Amino acid sequence: MEKDMKEGKSDKILCILFCGCMSIFFIISLIKPQTGFSEFENRYLSQKPKFSVKEVFSGKYMEQYEAYITDQFPFRNHWITCKTLAERALLKSEINGIYFAKDQYYMERQKKSQLFAEQSERNQETLVSFIKQQQEELGAGHVSVMLVPTAACVLKDKLPLLAPEDGQEELLSKIEAMLPKDTWIDVYKELLLHKEEEIFYRTDHHWTTLGAFYAYKVWKEKQGQKMPLRENYKEVCLSDSFTGTLYAKVNVPMKPDQIIAFIKTGEVKVRLDMSGEWKDSLYFEERLSTRDQYAVFCDGNHAVTEIETSANNGKNLLIIKDSYAHCLAPFFMADFEKITMLDLRYYNGSIKSYIEEYQITDILVVYNLAGFTIDRYINKLIK
Repeated sequence: MEKDMKEGKSDKILCILFCGCMSIFFIISLIKPQTGFSEFENRYLSQKPKFSVKEVFSGKYMEQYEAYITDQFPFRNHWITCKTLAERALLKSEINGIYFAKDQYYMERQKKSQLFAEQSERNQETLVSFIKQQQEELGAGHVSVMLVPTAACVLKDKLPLLAPEDGQEELLSKIEAMLPKDTWIDVYKELLLHKEEEIFYRTDHHWTTLGAFYAYKVWKEKQGQKMPLRENYKEVCLSDSFTGTLYAKVNVPMKPDQIIAFIKTGEVKVRLDMSGEWKDSLYFEERLSTRDQYAVFCDGNHAVTEIETSANNGKNLLIIKDSYAHCLAPFFMADFEKITMLDLRYYNGSIKSYIEEYQITDILVVYNLAGFTIDRYINKLIK
């Protein structure tokens, strides 16, 4: 009897402590200002949703509020670490959508249902329409598409046992079949040939500069031009302490990545968002002291990035892209007099008008395949 009373008292104490801790965290979450952007995770965090009876009954309000609480929870980064360590102790190989793969790779899980969802279908149709239109305007051989599969597709041998098929190969084949002849740049096959090399970062969702180099070789071959040699570039280590977006989602110790630049001689000028001074380098080394070290390439995401080279051949390349293009763009310095990158997430002008006004001679669409399928701004291509 006395033992039962002691156990009951202990349960009450634990319950009181738990409720007290949750109350403290709730009060802190009410007092603490909302965080707009997480430098650690390199993304915008969910904000408190506006109350609406319609949204409540549809269920969307609670979904948005749950996302808001999760993103704005006090000491979020420490909780992520604790959660990861606890789940790893239970031998889980997928945590928070991240696979703990072989050879110390983190890989983001892609859901096949998402890759073939309605948004993806709309984006595919928009892309095909845009490419057909521009091929008619600029001519064959001047318009290309480069959709890059993720590490989970190319390096699938490193995935945990029984990881489900995500459908990226199937989707790549589908999009290739939809596009006009000679516009598809098949980087998947080339990357597979080099899968034993460091073509993707282990802690980040991007490909490395080496991966981008092999993709550039495929583009050159498609153009019927001489293949570039790796030894023609000076490979410079810009950082040996890079931990990227995938690391941030699990937040447990991991050997950092190196960021390597392939540098070739030649004058270059760079301007961001069509304003301010021109910089004489494609590498913004001040970014190496920030959390987002990948932004050393072209200073990260901007609506417009203009690159002027010494090629002096009258050729003007427009790259419509996500951040996969940032370490790829420098390879085109010898091929074009001017290279412009437009990011549809931030650029709100007419693409057609831009092509006409700035006398674009060639177009390359570059996206991470998984990102392309969910991008809500692809429709800007034909506006």
